[in-house]
Amino acid sequence: MKTHLPDPGRKSQLPRKVFSRQRRSGSPWREAVMALLNGAAGIGVLLLLMQLPSRLDSLLVLSKVISALIRGLSEIGNGLISLLVGLLQASGLLLLLGLAIAALLLLINGVYRLLCLAMPGLGGVLALPAGVARLVWSVVRIRAPDRPER
Repeated sequence: MKTHLPDPGRKSQLPRKVFSRQRRSGSPWREAVMALLNGAAGIGVLLLLMQLPSRLDSLLVLSKVISALIRGLSEIGNGLISLLVGLLQASGLLLLLGLAIAALLLLINGVYRLLCLAMPGLGGVLALPAGVARLVWSVVRIRAPDRPER
């Protein structure tokens, strides 16, 4: 039985042409038909384009397109301005919310300090347990940077 696979020990006499630089040409009839089809399509499109001025007022179309573009740009500008106003309002609201929370924290701190002054034993009763206080202090404490000084 004859195998169709090449023998790995045997060299081929003809060099393999994997990448040839010659372009394979089609039949002359096929090329001529493609050229005629391309030419006919080009002429058809040109004839359709030549019919447009009689059916459309080109200056009116052009002015409508330009006015639509200008109107769209102005709407984009108005939209951006309203977006910026909304962002400013939201940031102002967040600032007011932060100020209200800071005021409440200051009020609670002031009342607590007044109570600690009025009742000296109150600070020990409301104090955190030692383990929790150490944990909170390890998170809150500001440490020196790890990088060496220059």
